[in-house]
Amino acid sequence: MIMSMLAKRMMRASFEIMSRDHIDTDALLKDWADDAVWDVPSELGVGQTIKGKKAIADWFHRWEQEFPKRKMVLRNVCMKGTCLVSPNNVEMVDWTCLETDKQGREYRYDGATTIVIKNMKAARLTEHISFAGLPPISSLIKPTVKA
Repeated sequence: MIMSMLAKRMMRASFEIMSRDHIDTDALLKDWADDAVWDVPSELGVGQTIKGKKAIADWFHRWEQEFPKRKMVLRNVCMKGTCLVSPNNVEMVDWTCLETDKQGREYRYDGATTIVIKNMKAARLTEHISFAGLPPISSLIKPTVKA
């Protein structure tokens, strides 16, 4: 019970940071391992694996630039293992993201994040996103070759 209350408090704080106009990546990633690995999905099933805090922070800065308005809504936090304080555990976070891109287009999608905790730090995070209601990725890709 204590650990799940602590996990929910930490997740709410992280979601609040991601919803601000400027994402303070130092505050957001303070409980992530320096060599954390983050698996980010795509609608094509072939996502991106980002390794290390600096690369992850860079991703958040790009997200902030592309989507200046963001609201992360925490729906649920589940934990595997003991409810007692443990340096190693697995958390699953159920969430909704509302965001507006630079052109003013609004998006809403749901997802879940699996977080593997090692030595009290987030070591590996894997995103699972429902792409229902989102435009196809191909419509967002800008051509690089002039005709």
